This record gives sequence, C-alpha cells and structure tokens, in this order.
Amino acid sequence: MNDWTRRRLLDGQIPPLVMALLIAVPVFAGEEEDRWWPTQAFPKAVVRTTNQQQFPEPRVALQMMVQSVAGLAAKAVNEHRGDELVWVYNGDGDLEKWYARLLARYPDLSTPGAYEPWDLVDRYTKQGIIKGYILYRSDKSKGENNAARPGMNCSVNVATSLAGLLDGIIVDEDLEKEAKAHGLKLLLDVREKTQRWCFQTYQNQFNRRMLCFQDPRAPHVRDLAIAQKVFTTYGNDEPTSLAMAWLEPLSPILGWNCGDEFENTDLSTGFGDIQTASNWSLNLPVLMAGTEKLSLPKATNFDPRKIDWNDSRSAVAFIDTDGDNVQWLEGNFFGNNSYWGNSERGKIPFGWSCCFDELAQLCPQAIEYALDTRTTNDWFIEWGGGYYYPDRFSRQRANRWELLARHARRTWDLMKKTNTRIVGFNFTQFDSPDARKACEVFVSQTDGLLAILVFQYSAYEAGAGKIFWVKDRNGVEVPVITARYTIWENKNNRERVGTPAKIAREIQQTVKKTAPSQLPRYDWVIAHAWSYFKHAPGTDENAENTPQENAVAAGGVRGYSPVIWCAERLPTSIRVVSPEELVWRIRMKHDPSQTKNLMSQLQ
Repeated sequence: MNDWTRRRLLDGQIPPLVMALLIAVPVFAGEEEDRWWPTQAFPKAVVRTTNQQQFPEPRVALQMMVQSVAGLAAKAVNEHRGDELVWVYNGDGDLEKWYARLLARYPDLSTPGAYEPWDLVDRYTKQGIIKGYILYRSDKSKGENNAARPGMNCSVNVATSLAGLLDGIIVDEDLEKEAKAHGLKLLLDVREKTQRWCFQTYQNQFNRRMLCFQDPRAPHVRDLAIAQKVFTTYGNDEPTSLAMAWLEPLSPILGWNCGDEFENTDLSTGFGDIQTASNWSLNLPVLMAGTEKLSLPKATNFDPRKIDWNDSRSAVAFIDTDGDNVQWLEGNFFGNNSYWGNSERGKIPFGWSCCFDELAQLCPQAIEYALDTRTTNDWFIEWGGGYYYPDRFSRQRANRWELLARHARRTWDLMKKTNTRIVGFNFTQFDSPDARKACEVFVSQTDGLLAILVFQYSAYEAGAGKIFWVKDRNGVEVPVITARYTIWENKNNRERVGTPAKIAREIQQTVKKTAPSQLPRYDWVIAHAWSYFKHAPGTDENAENTPQENAVAAGGVRGYSPVIWCAERLPTSIRVVSPEELVWRIRMKHDPSQTKNLMSQLQ
C-alpha cells in the first residue's frame, strides 16, 4: 500500500474492511478484451448543434445542458430506444476534420441539421429520451481552471452522475425557468448535495468500468459519462480514493482531476486503472461509435534490410513527449503549427509519441489522418497504452502482475492493428526491481515488439541511455532503452537536459568521450512538448531560453522546431535516425545472429 492511501486509511477515510475487500478485487470475468474503453452503438443519424461558442448567456450553463442531451441521446442508442447521436459543433479545427471523415466513411449516415440548445431539448423530449431535468448550481469559486479551488460547488458533477440514471438533462438554476417553460419536470434538486452523498447513495447503480473526473466549470466529456452511467467527481477529498478502489481494475479514467499530476496518476496506477488526459475532449460518443467493428489503417514500418550497415557513425533519435494525452491528439495536435502542422515537418527523422491504442477506440479518424498525411520521416511510438507507471501498476491489487499482463495483451493487440512496434513507458524509478519486472511481464505478452523506450517521471533522462534486455513470448530478446537527453526549457543547470544548443553539444561530447570499442553510440532524446524556446544561433547555450509566461508574445516556439535547431547543430559524423532504425542498430550491435534472423522473416 502506498503512503498516499495509507494516510487516508489511518485517517479513517477508507474503512479497513472496505479496503481489504477492494484490494482483493479479481480481474473481472469474461473473455479477453482488446479494448478498455466501452463501446458505443452506431446510430442512423447525427444531429449537429449550432456553434457552442456562440450560445447566448449563460453560455457555459447551456453547454453543460447540451452535453447532457448528447449523453442521453447516446445512451438511448445503446439501449435501442433512439437512433440519433448529437455532434456538438465547436467551430473550426481538427474536430471538424474528424467529423468530415466520419461522414465520408459512412455516406448513409443521415444528418438532419443543426439545432439551438432548447430546440435540441424539445426534439429529444418528444422522443421520450429526456424525462425531465436535474437542478444544480454553477460553481462560482475563485481561482484557476483545473485547480483545487476553495469553496467549489460540485453539484454539476452530482447532476452529471445522476443524469444517466434518471434520464434527465442537467439544468443550472439560472435556466430553470426556461426548462419549465419547455414542459420539463424537476426530477431532482442536487444544489445542496455533495459528491460523497451521490457516491454513497447511488454507488450500486453506476458503471464500475469507468470513472470521470471533471472541473465543475468545464462542460467537456459529460456526454460520454452520462451515456455510460459513470460516476463523475472532482477533487482529492472523499469520495475520490474510495471510488478509485471501487472501480474495476483496468478501467479508463475519463477527464482529469485537480492537484499534483504524479499523485493523481499514482493513485489510479495503484489500483490498476488507466489515466487518459481527456478532460477537454468533445464528441467522443460520436467518434467512438462502432469502433469495435472498424478495421484500422496500418502505419508503414521501417525496413531494416535497407540499412547501410557499413555506416558506423553514432546516431540519435528524437521523440516528443505527451503522446498519451487523448484530448491533445483528438483536439488541436494535428492542426497546430508547433507539432504536426509545422511547415518543416519531415525535414528530419522524428518519433511522434502517440496514443493510437486509445484513439483506435475513441477517434480512429485521427489515426487515419496521421497516416494519410505523414512524411517518410514521421514515425509513431505508442506512449504506454494509457498513462500509468508500470513499476507501480496495480500494487493495491493482489494479482498486480496478472493485471499488467492482461493490459499488455490488449495494448499489444491494438498496436498490431495499427502496425506500431515500439512502446514508451514512464517509470517512477527506471532501475528498480519492479521496473525490470514490469518490462519482463509486458514483453512476455508480445510477439514482435521492437523495443520499450523508457523515461523517468523525474527526471526524464535519469537512465542516461542504459539498456537492458527482456524476452518476448517467443524467447526473442527485446531492448529496454532509457532516454539519455532531454530538451527542456531553463534546465541547463542539470546534466543531459536543457536547450537545443546544450543538448547538441552534450551529444557530441558523449560520442567523443566514448571508448572506441564502445562506438558507435545509439541514444535517444526526449523533447518536452510544452517547452518554449527562441531561435538563437551561436555558442551561448542559454540564449534559446525564454520566460514561459509570455513566450509566445516574445517570439518563442515549442514542439518540432526546437528539435530541428538541435539536429542542425550536430556534425555529419553523428546521424539523426528514426526511432525504429535506432532500435534495429541497437539490436544488431547486441546480437547480430538473432537480428539477422528476425530480418530474414520480414515480409
């Protein structure tokens, strides 16, 4: 048991008997699955809203209400009581690309038109899908979004939790008069009800295969939570830890909780569940509909038979961070000029960390777009199969390694469907016995995995490029390769991390200091996706740093371009290669006979 949970147990927040029972929760019965997100039945039609950014005031209250309408419509489709899903139009952007691709794939899908919020309510009230409304009070607390604010009113989360149980839309008290004018009856007033009350009262009616965390200010993802009858909460007070223990292992955490990233992820990790960073996602019920039956496009693999093995230069590969972030890859990653939308993309071999396994279940249109628009220098690395720490996975459960093995099997099954062959892991301690065990367990469930790329939560580059080997189910050795360098703003005071200029210099120095018998070196650099830098040619390694608060106004850029600056500083004696080429070269250096045998089996 970890210290975080132990403190709460000692404080009496989790009754010891309940904890003892919950820790022993077995793997749920049933056949082996290849997904962890639920399924959404496919509709006959998709109804659009008008642009939610142009809703009249109170805009957020109307956005909340529309989310609940969309959720109830999706629930009705799942229960064969309805045949329409609701697409919440949010203006232009990547979401509209996914919607257009959805319609192109399913030309028979009807699109009845766009509706204002109350017209949408009337439509589904007449169909019997909406039975009434649940009344809540909007949060007026002071402070930043996605933070633990004093005095938060989370009654909207209580309303969201109960909407799918009572078939009611969620209505802010400022909208109640209009709700009554549209003939809706009050199902429940939860303005004074707490999340704890909600969980204790209705726990047995909620779906135990998903948990939702959402800021009471944010409308997003409530549609999916309602469609799947998921308990929705926010904050680190109860019922957070009790709900997490109650949740079935290997379930997704929809949304994102406030507070420290590590503590939040460590809590879900401990119970064997999967963080997803999805709190800004929209329209998941529409995008995920029917995905369990969908054939996925396959990425092009690197062909090691084309490697010039006579080229004995040292090499590095660059890979960005945060590819496990579902909302980012569903949202604005592809159209953003810092990342996939960068005009220089394709200039160098580059590894894009991604959550293809999650998107295969939630938004396969994004995978299709990635593969349709990739250059020959774009490569994909599955970032964990969700966000969790493998070395601490499911440690609150009695069968922790069995659970990790099961998640490994479904992660690998999905990876094979998109032809991704490298997985990246975020460890709390890369060289711990549990980290080694986690890699052994994961790889033992695979047959063709090329490598595990490892970075440590703090610090990413702690492994300094060390490699160890584990065997897959066929007895083939698979390398576990730690990151040696990190590109991260304002960190030049630390070894192997800092500006693009500093990392370029350290790469060169490392190669120069390596004994001839150990050459060539093959290392990888992890590039922090959110770090801003300014372009500053020259020898001053600190000149690329810029204050992050006003970085954009000061001309700062992040993502792909700083990696280009680093690569351009390297001499021709050090090559930039794709992650897959790096792995094949590491394999050949380690065991030429086995590597050549594997290459001979390639199609």
